[in-house]
Amino acid sequence: MKQSIPWWYYASLAILFCVFKALYAQASSADLRVLLAPTNYLVELILGSTAVFDPAAGFVHSTLRISIDKSCSGFNFWVLCWLMLSMATMQRRFRWPVLLVLPIVSYVLTLLINTSRILTAIFLRGVLPPAVQQYAWLHQTEGALLYLFSLVLIYLGFISICSYFQARYAQPA
Repeated sequence: MKQSIPWWYYASLAILFCVFKALYAQASSADLRVLLAPTNYLVELILGSTAVFDPAAGFVHSTLRISIDKSCSGFNFWVLCWLMLSMATMQRRFRWPVLLVLPIVSYVLTLLINTSRILTAIFLRGVLPPAVQQYAWLHQTEGALLYLFSLVLIYLGFISICSYFQARYAQPA
């Protein structure tokens, strides 16, 4: 008989999500430097640009005419990715050792995907006509689609990896 996941686990994740969202609402770019600095480093490395950190504006790339600030931190993606993988872990009956590593896995994925989102936005700015670039919703839509697509791929990849390990190390009945 399959054991159900305790209700308190889902309640804990929901409360954790609400706490993180409340903290994010109060955070500044300086508070989110743990996400912004590595993302900025990757953007600098790939594009050869340099930035100056301004606590109010984030990492300002004057040559690229962009600012990597709070809205570019990927914080919401990190929280959603972490919680999604935590739920998938419990549904697959993996326990605490896997759960303890998920915040780090989600953090690394967030840095990579967030960097690709920023690079995609810069690329689109270079290829789209100036009249189209003025629409703020275009930048937001690009980010939302990239994040959504990434979450789906991460989930499917994680489930595949879990299935592989469960089949490989299953105990014979």
